[in-house]
Amino acid sequence: MASSFFRALPLTFSLLSYSLSVLGQNAGSSGSSASASGAKYGSLSSPVDVGITGRFDDGYTTDIVLGGQNFTVVIDTGSTDLWVDARGLELQLSNNTDIAINFTYALGGVKGNIAFADLQIGPYTIPNQAFVNATEVDDFPGGIRGLIGMAFDNAELFTQLFEHWGLESANRLGRAPITNLFAQNPSAPEFFDLELNREDISGVERDGHFLFGQHTPEMESALQKAPKIERVHPLHWTLAMDGMKINGKPFTAWNKSVIPGLPQGQVAVPLDSGFTYPQIPDAVVNAIYSSIPGAVFYPGNIPGTDNGASGTNWVVPCNASANISFTFGGQDYPVHPRDLLEEYDGVKLDTLDGVDLVANGTVCTNRYQSGVGDDTYDMILGMAFLRNVYASFNYGNYTPPGINITGQQPYVQMVSVIDQEKAWADFKNYTTQKLSTSAPAVDPASFVKLLNDFSAKAGSGSASSGGADSSNVTAAGDLAVSGAASQSDSDSNKDSNKYAPLAVGLLGANVAIGLVILGVTLAICVRGSRGGRESRYKPLRLPKEEAGNDGEHGPLYSDA
Repeated sequence: MASSFFRALPLTFSLLSYSLSVLGQNAGSSGSSASASGAKYGSLSSPVDVGITGRFDDGYTTDIVLGGQNFTVVIDTGSTDLWVDARGLELQLSNNTDIAINFTYALGGVKGNIAFADLQIGPYTIPNQAFVNATEVDDFPGGIRGLIGMAFDNAELFTQLFEHWGLESANRLGRAPITNLFAQNPSAPEFFDLELNREDISGVERDGHFLFGQHTPEMESALQKAPKIERVHPLHWTLAMDGMKINGKPFTAWNKSVIPGLPQGQVAVPLDSGFTYPQIPDAVVNAIYSSIPGAVFYPGNIPGTDNGASGTNWVVPCNASANISFTFGGQDYPVHPRDLLEEYDGVKLDTLDGVDLVANGTVCTNRYQSGVGDDTYDMILGMAFLRNVYASFNYGNYTPPGINITGQQPYVQMVSVIDQEKAWADFKNYTTQKLSTSAPAVDPASFVKLLNDFSAKAGSGSASSGGADSSNVTAAGDLAVSGAASQSDSDSNKDSNKYAPLAVGLLGANVAIGLVILGVTLAICVRGSRGGRESRYKPLRLPKEEAGNDGEHGPLYSDA
């Protein structure tokens, strides 16, 4: 089973830094910047693609050089700060401090101190860039050595530098890498372009782009016609979304936006390249997935998946999807049908006495998940939306902290890269080929019945993830029976080659024993599947009730 890590990369901000930024704007010190000497912007005569690497459609990275060392870092339009894991490496620092920063995630965290070093990204060099030099990094996947924020100058580095060194130093030294680059090159266009690539049937990620101050030639003309969608809140790349359509029908059951001035029907939506799963209202999740034939609602956590206990989850046939589109600036941006589903090769249901109970088969669930905004946004569109557009993020007349901007506000222009007819052909081809080389997919109704029966057994004390002894193994076998299809159901499926068995297996601590099949098998419909892959990554901030209130996220997330 492929587990997930970066479930949702945070919109990183704190209320304190927001207040300090306003103070900085009013104090007239926002014009301070780092030294303009030493930076190289590169030739603008032809596009220079910095480069982007996709990881199983669940995260996107680029390569940087910081302090003379190479790092692969996550590209995150939902945060600002730069941090790297340089443990075991000799960094060439231009300055070092004992100012501590602690980022806490649901599946780990980062602790370190603020330091300064020359940063190189592609052909561009930024001297004396502030970053967090990590001393502790928990539960980040192999190969990932940091994160580069691509939002605005209003996050933790600024806050800490203000508290320790004062407002002028914070405004001068606490810039994000992207705004630092623009400040040191005032004649350069102040925008960056991002196109997230998509995994093809062979597992290769294609067609991604990451550029500064220039567009790809094929997008120049289309961007000239694209609407300029201004941000509606100063903390993020938050845009006013006009609405959405599900299978061609407008969805209209929106609550009033938390952003003052947005009319009924519009909602405030950050575009966050670090969010694997879009976070949308319950009603929208249900409207999307109830429209898919064969999809089954499950009111709770789906074990072994990234579908948490929101109470709004769906198990979906792996060969079925829906047509959805989001509307910005009066234009519809369709979503590839593959982006609506998340696939899992085997689902771990529980652990008994150190032994894993695993449903052997491919389970597909809702990738667009239930989530609640705070007082700065209504919902979040992440990778599963951004893969469908070429997006240009323009800073307009922005200067830190960007609260009272005169003239052009920061804005985003988007061009759809989806032809829905071709997208559906790709979806069909992808699922068909995956099925030919992978385990069979789980019939949603049968799997939800298994979950319900398994949950009932666990609730009755027949099985428990804590304190179970070896005598529970027999009861675990009974769980497979209780979740299995009836004999008559199984007999009725024998003549169809689209049916195959789903076994509930025991994966013991002793790997040499291998897979032990429990009792009987569950007859299920083969819908499609996804091949094996490495562990994916999706960091998620802790919920407020677990980690305290965070000024950026309100009820959802906490930075520390």
